[in-house]
Amino acid sequence: MVKFSYSILLVDLIAIAILGLPALFLLGQDVFIALLIGFLITTILAIASYFPFTRMSENSMNRYMSAMLIGMMIRMVFMGASVAIVFVFTELHQIAFTVGLLFSYICKSAIETYMLTRKQRGQRSAT
Repeated sequence: MVKFSYSILLVDLIAIAILGLPALFLLGQDVFIALLIGFLITTILAIASYFPFTRMSENSMNRYMSAMLIGMMIRMVFMGASVAIVFVFTELHQIAFTVGLLFSYICKSAIETYMLTRKQRGQRSAT
């Protein structure tokens, strides 16, 4: 869990360096803040969903896959709700928020999938 959290935070730092700092210097602080909020939402969702996935990975592959799909569905519902809340109730830069959210989500999903499949392979080879 700790290694995963560090990996997620490392992705955030890299994303801030790639997207955030150029946006801050070229487009302004309002775009930078919108990007950061998009990064923050995906960070919270990734860290919150990783623990149940690892708990379910100790069971059969069918149960693991169903837990992963349910977790992805729940995450999508929360992401949709956060987008709706940001678009309706805030004055954030909507395009920057959406770009930050999607970029961060794709990167963190790739890391999560890699770490979970690596853990699943390690458990299968140990048995």
